[in-house]
Amino acid sequence: MRRLRTQISVSGFTQQEVERGLGDLLEEFAQRPWLLAPSARWDDHRKRLIVSVEREGESLAIEGGDTGATLDEVWDCVIACLEFESAGIHFDVDSSMFV
Repeated sequence: MRRLRTQISVSGFTQQEVERGLGDLLEEFAQRPWLLAPSARWDDHRKRLIVSVEREGESLAIEGGDTGATLDEVWDCVIACLEFESAGIHFDVDSSMFV
């Protein structure tokens, strides 16, 4: 089975908000074993949270379907684990490729 790596960036957080919830976010990813090699970090240059996850599958789709729910999974984890004071946050898919 092939592996797909997806990088998602999230704007609307401050660095402090990300740092406060980063441990909880990584724990939440660990509770979802179908998300492989998860990582999350603050990108100071872009002022965004950067999340990278891998999953098994044969499709580059990251939304919908049995194996294409990567964006939804990341969204669920981020919303559950990070508090923010801004008016809202925004998710962007930076890249999605087979590795």
